[in-house]
Amino acid sequence: MTDIVEIHVTCPSLLDAREIASKLLDEKLAACCNIPVKEVDSRFWWKGKRERQDEWRLIVKTRAGLFDACASVIREAHPYETPAIFGFRVDFADAATAAWVADSCRAG
Repeated sequence: MTDIVEIHVTCPSLLDAREIASKLLDEKLAACCNIPVKEVDSRFWWKGKRERQDEWRLIVKTRAGLFDACASVIREAHPYETPAIFGFRVDFADAATAAWVADSCRAG
């Protein structure tokens, strides 16, 4: 088991995803943020109504201890009332990759 988590969140626009990624990197909360170049066709329930929206996925690579701080920055910068923020523990990582994530993020 590593100390790494990947955080996945969808954003309503590429600009929103880029702005959130920049904030996380500026605050040294993330080692890396990925934004795949194709939007996601999202379908979901919201306030009792079925919705559909094109969204952009943001993937954040960070240390497990920084999940709450990352989620706070995402919530503050995200235009959605309730952004879906999920964290997934990385069970295995190459030693050099794990060291890079640890060295790239602030303590916390």
